[in-house]
Amino acid sequence: MAKRITFHAGEFAQLVGVNKKTLHYYDAIGVFQPDSVAENGYRCYSAQQLYPFYMLRTLQQLGLSLAQIKAYLETRSPESYAALLHRQQKWLQQEIHRYQRMSRLVDNNIQLLIFSRNLVCATVTLENLPAADFVQSASVRGCSLTMREKVISQHVRYCQDKELSAGYPMGAMVARQDFMTDNESDVSYYMTQTDKNLRYVASLYRRQRPAGCYAVTYLQGDYMETAGAYALLRDYLAQHHLQPGPYSYEEGIVDEMSSADAGHYITRIMVAAQAVLPAVGDVVTAEPTRSCE
Repeated sequence: MAKRITFHAGEFAQLVGVNKKTLHYYDAIGVFQPDSVAENGYRCYSAQQLYPFYMLRTLQQLGLSLAQIKAYLETRSPESYAALLHRQQKWLQQEIHRYQRMSRLVDNNIQLLIFSRNLVCATVTLENLPAADFVQSASVRGCSLTMREKVISQHVRYCQDKELSAGYPMGAMVARQDFMTDNESDVSYYMTQTDKNLRYVASLYRRQRPAGCYAVTYLQGDYMETAGAYALLRDYLAQHHLQPGPYSYEEGIVDEMSSADAGHYITRIMVAAQAVLPAVGDVVTAEPTRSCE
């Protein structure tokens, strides 16, 4: 009869690439036990246990807990193995989706940081902007601070639960009648940009910022202190005879996530800008309106 090759726990652990304490733990919970135990208490493992050990580690890599592995190994059969594989296939697809989403979040945040490096703040420019999809909160215009905080919480939870966030900081929309009359702090809606199709968003919360020409300024500092930025926008619109759109859009570029100093925050504020056409018979003597290029 051929001699059975055995290894002490330390030797076996080195062979399979784990710590000896890991083997002791597996033994204690009954998921992988030594082939035998010597009179002196030393655990002995056989060469025939190498494949079963690798099978255990493979099941761990497939996402099974040790308790699930133990239960499966005790009753395994082709049928139960097929059922296990189908369950883990579904789980892996969910994990792939989760990691793809995380990758998009990381990529978008990297792009925001790169974008922030070359910004010129406290000036106004006209920019042609593409359409952008947003998840919009319930209306908060005229609401108390307590109600606003409640709406913000609901909005953030909705975006997280539905996996709608694309990694962009939460923004805000201010109605024209407010930002044109020194009342820009009265936000109408909060919003979060998404790269997910809006059909996944409840119709009440769907919002698209239209493509077009926008007057844009970048505010450096606390995003709650927007009065100066809106004053710049109002002056620019008046000087260039531009009619503002129904809302302004405030979007974070640098916020709490990347800086502990509010003085380093950067917020982009955009207002759709359209040339005011003179009435029939009016004589226009002001300088020509700048165009969106």
